[in-house]
Amino acid sequence: MIVTVAFDVKNHVEVMEGWPLKQEDMTFSLEREGNVLKRVCLSFSGVSIEHAPTFMQPGETSGRTELKIADGGFANLARKRIMNWQAVVSGIQIINLDYDSPEIRYHAESIEEEPRIGLKSFKSSFDHALNSSCDFEQIGRAFCANPIPDDRIESTSHYREGRLAFEAGRYVDAYNNMFLFLETRYCDGKTKTAQQVGLLSNEQVLRSSIEEATKELTVSNQTERNEKFDLFEADASLQDKIKSLVLLRGKLRHHSLKSPHRWDPNQQDEYKDEARFLMAVVHDIVIKESLADIYAPEPLEEFRQQSVSSGNEIKIRLTTHRVKKDRSLVLDMSYPTTVFSSLLCLNTVRHAIQACDRDGQLADTAGFEAVHIKRALELFSIDFDVWAYTAKREIETLKPIKFIRCSFEQFRTDLITRNEFSIPYHGNKLSILDVWKLLSRSFDHIEQRDPTARIMNLKLFVNDGTKSLVAYRVGALVRY
Repeated sequence: MIVTVAFDVKNHVEVMEGWPLKQEDMTFSLEREGNVLKRVCLSFSGVSIEHAPTFMQPGETSGRTELKIADGGFANLARKRIMNWQAVVSGIQIINLDYDSPEIRYHAESIEEEPRIGLKSFKSSFDHALNSSCDFEQIGRAFCANPIPDDRIESTSHYREGRLAFEAGRYVDAYNNMFLFLETRYCDGKTKTAQQVGLLSNEQVLRSSIEEATKELTVSNQTERNEKFDLFEADASLQDKIKSLVLLRGKLRHHSLKSPHRWDPNQQDEYKDEARFLMAVVHDIVIKESLADIYAPEPLEEFRQQSVSSGNEIKIRLTTHRVKKDRSLVLDMSYPTTVFSSLLCLNTVRHAIQACDRDGQLADTAGFEAVHIKRALELFSIDFDVWAYTAKREIETLKPIKFIRCSFEQFRTDLITRNEFSIPYHGNKLSILDVWKLLSRSFDHIEQRDPTARIMNLKLFVNDGTKSLVAYRVGALVRY
């Protein structure tokens, strides 16, 4: 079998001719459209047919056909060999290649191999890894926000590059870009270790973000591979943690080719956890700044005015349900959007909770129901369980409550995924008002982690219980 690894050319390069060049079992070739170079390819002949992609039959549990791909390390070998060629040719022509998304092709070398190759080509891609469904309201309000300082624009560009590098598996580049964010933002041009440790240690925003990331690291069992995160101990002092981050920056940026400890660009997994940690630190800083700007009163009002004046709005009627059948609130709300989204529903929930609280009704309100005024179709509902309609209107447990468990389903990249997290709680009683506060905390927690989160339903439970305190769900009109 022949395995070909093709790398896209990202810049405009003209090559007037080209034919295959061979070295042992490798063949170097160029793919052109006219005289424009499109791809640089390296083929390996004599590859065992066992490395061909195969389709696994549906299993009893999954019920889905699965694709199994094992390239035998040829993608990394091709990348290294083409980097060698790229370095040699750079003196006369810069050829910018996309190493993050190579295409791998499979060709039979004999008639016998032909039926065993079920897939002719496969292109790995991380394009969808950072994709989230964003409401235009968020993006539009970001444009309406006040101008920000140039240093924030510059430092945030390092954060963006770091996110892209991480999703592409370039973890050293990810770490270096995230640290460049810190240097640009806080280090005032100072590069020596002691200077940077001192400057970074004095930044309260950074200090709190490091502590938050350390806490998350401990809760999540430190790494997705359940291996020890050994950059620093979780109980190390804050200054020692910052020093470890600075020292690793020095190791990854300044290394000698003679050093046995230098990092290999083809083997970056060693620094994945360090890059993930520093990315979490910087992300915490960036997301707080973004949310503060997007949800500021001025851009909100400007965006709303333009929306309403151009007729781009949705009108919703929300009705509250009170346990004593007392007067309920009926809220008519208008939103600057034309799409029935889960984010629209969540904004309506927040506004309704605030309105009930102002009117003194939240303590005995046990449900919301919202409909689209023109279509009279349900958008979402919130329903408290039967405990809210008892005489005491509260839950009382024999043993102390340790935590409230939040379980929710989220729409992301055409898939529905289920997630859980816990909120610490002390006491053995829960009132209706307590549950509303916990519900708000749950929504806020999810939004802080991902402002584009698409919550399709959400339930709260006491400890590991199976009967929910309250349930939130969107209607059929909401597609994402």
